[in-house]
Amino acid sequence: MILELYHGLLRPHPSEAGRPIGFQEEARAERLSNSIRIIYVLTWMIFTGLHARENVRWANVANLTWGTWWVVWAFGVQAWLHRYPYRPQYKFITTTMDIFIVTGMLWTYQFVSPAFAFKTPTFLNYFCCMGLVSLRFNRRLAVFGALLTLALYLCVVMYIEIYCPVAYGTNIEHINTFKVNQHYVGFQFAYLAMFGFLTFVAAVNAKRLVELRTSENEAALQAKEHSKLAAGVAHEIKNPLEGIYGAAQLLRDEGKANPRYVEMILKDAVRLNETVQQFLSFSRPLPIKAQRFDLVGMVNNFCQEQIELNPEASLNFSSETAAFDLFSDSEALRQILLNLVQNARRFQMAGKPVRLILKAHDRAVEIDVEDDGAGVSEEQRTRLFEPFFTTSSKGTGLGLAISRKIARELGGDLYFESLQPGSRFVLMVKPHPGQDGGAT
Repeated sequence: MILELYHGLLRPHPSEAGRPIGFQEEARAERLSNSIRIIYVLTWMIFTGLHARENVRWANVANLTWGTWWVVWAFGVQAWLHRYPYRPQYKFITTTMDIFIVTGMLWTYQFVSPAFAFKTPTFLNYFCCMGLVSLRFNRRLAVFGALLTLALYLCVVMYIEIYCPVAYGTNIEHINTFKVNQHYVGFQFAYLAMFGFLTFVAAVNAKRLVELRTSENEAALQAKEHSKLAAGVAHEIKNPLEGIYGAAQLLRDEGKANPRYVEMILKDAVRLNETVQQFLSFSRPLPIKAQRFDLVGMVNNFCQEQIELNPEASLNFSSETAAFDLFSDSEALRQILLNLVQNARRFQMAGKPVRLILKAHDRAVEIDVEDDGAGVSEEQRTRLFEPFFTTSSKGTGLGLAISRKIARELGGDLYFESLQPGSRFVLMVKPHPGQDGGAT
């Protein structure tokens, strides 16, 4: 219920759809900050109203009158944001209004007494105004809000200094009498300046995170579009490829062509078909078939099968635990391990086994696939998981890319570590998010 209400408050205007992601995030931040404004102002008004009877008339005018305007303003902004599309200037308008309302409260306090205007904790409302600024992740807005706050507060202080008699005293007199300590006023300016600086830093960091998320989303959208396009091209290649393969088989069976050339066509057609199949696997989402199984037993059986299929390429498996109950897709994990083992065997030194090491953690398992080959250079490491990048003349460059994609879709990850000598690929295996229980 609360989550639905939260998303309802942040629901974008229909006309904002299709705009850049950065703009949509800015509009979302404006709606979020205004929702927080409403909560803050209502809370402040409730606690202010609790002791309204104890206040003098002008204190209630400052608190309740200006507070009522603040509440009306906040709800009005919320209604406007739901009815009309967001505009970048809104954040400057709302920030200006917040700071003017707080300044109006402080200015009204001087009718109670100049000392009351300086000593009232309503001054802290400026911090709330700048906190709302930091949520909008805009550096110019942070600078604008800080400077406007300092300027208006200075105007209030100067007005009271000129038109109201201010009695200054020591720090003790500031606490116990109606006198004001001059250093206290200076401290307030220092606090405002420091909080303005912190607001600027927070806005810069928030802006950086939003830009990072925006770039990642845009890259993901582009990758999705490219995958769709490439999948279509792969399908167009696959259909005539099957015809070529079938025709070459007929030529071989009828003996009407040079057998050597026919075998070359068949061999290259098979290789090209495997590449197309791999690319289709990379471009499509993985159909996950999760079930509960013993991961240690599955990896051990996989290693035994690989040893039987290729006895000359030895394989050594070790595990820190006897069993690990996991809810995931065992066939998908076997495909990852097969890609990693084949890759390691391709570069392993003669006479040495490829090593699989299983390390169990709390709710995750690390499977290391190690070899003692020449390793990977610094330049190549950043491209290891790029599609079609390979350091082998026999590889297609899709095995590692597909393996990492599958690992991440299962909730884990795959990454590379350098050994001296050799390489290590680390497969992090976690329970699938759709599981009905945790790992044990």
